[in-house]
Amino acid sequence: MLRSLTRLGAATRVVRIQCPSFSTSAVSNANVGVIGAGQVGRAVALGLLRGGHSVSVTDPSTLNAKELTEQGAKWVDTASEVVAGKEVVITALPAPPHIRQVMEEEGVLFKIKEGACWIDHTTTDADETKRLAVIAQNRGLKMLEAPLTGGLELLKAGLMTVFVGGDTEDMKKYEPLIRSYTDTVLYMGPIGSASVVKVISNMLCAVHMVVAGESAMIAKRHGINLQAFFDGIRASAGNSFVFETEAPLMFNGSFDPGFKIALHCKDLDLGRKLAFDAKVPIEVLGLVEQIYRRAMHKYGEDAGSSHPPKLLEDDLKEPLRQEGYDNWYYTIEKVQGGGIAVVHKFDKK
Repeated sequence: MLRSLTRLGAATRVVRIQCPSFSTSAVSNANVGVIGAGQVGRAVALGLLRGGHSVSVTDPSTLNAKELTEQGAKWVDTASEVVAGKEVVITALPAPPHIRQVMEEEGVLFKIKEGACWIDHTTTDADETKRLAVIAQNRGLKMLEAPLTGGLELLKAGLMTVFVGGDTEDMKKYEPLIRSYTDTVLYMGPIGSASVVKVISNMLCAVHMVVAGESAMIAKRHGINLQAFFDGIRASAGNSFVFETEAPLMFNGSFDPGFKIALHCKDLDLGRKLAFDAKVPIEVLGLVEQIYRRAMHKYGEDAGSSHPPKLLEDDLKEPLRQEGYDNWYYTIEKVQGGGIAVVHKFDKK
């Protein structure tokens, strides 16, 4: 795999990842059932429809039902209905307890037809995934774990990266279907591998967010304009995707990237379990989890996951606001050579 980083002007950051394609004989025009129609499930269903697949969807919330049915999806009332006769079943649920409840306690896993493939996009516990995979395989089902990463804007643009764990032959067969709603598909290894990498990715994101707040406060207290600070770090080796796309959420005071802090704390809890199982001390990551949990308890479970820097603001009674960011947002654009660019914009209506 070849990785390179290129910068284009003051408003873009380009990351290129080139990886081999596994696809040989592929599934086309599949009959797919999607369980979960939140941000991820919605994007998955829309991508599948664009790819020419037949899609049925279910979710306790009907928030996205109108849009999905208008685009050609069939909305059904229960998960048992959505999996009936499907050759592919996709789950996109918030956390491990939801997967366990739907697939095992409600018996949905036992209603999927033999020979079908279950693709799980939930960020979940690796050991739990392995356990459910054994049950699925004993029933004659294929299973791929496929957590997504990249953030809300990449999700909207169909440019998310997906980490896949499972059998390589299953990966070959279903990779083109997954590519109908994602951009980069990376094979991590056997079942459980993808969940480990996804959780570690979210642990790293948390570290970046906490340090973004601390570093911005240091710069401000040394009299440095926050815009100059932001531009300088973006052009330096200290930049990161999190810094570039979430530091502006400090500047406008929203602290909300479209992801709840309770879900990020769930991922940090999963990460702590991974570290414990591997007998790896996590002094930095352990402290970061404490900071995230303190932010969740202070601002609420539904607060945006970028809230930890607000703790520092409140403690020091000093805001990290920067003029011009009230209408800030960013978009993701594909560029020549297979890369993506983060484009900063300041005219959101």
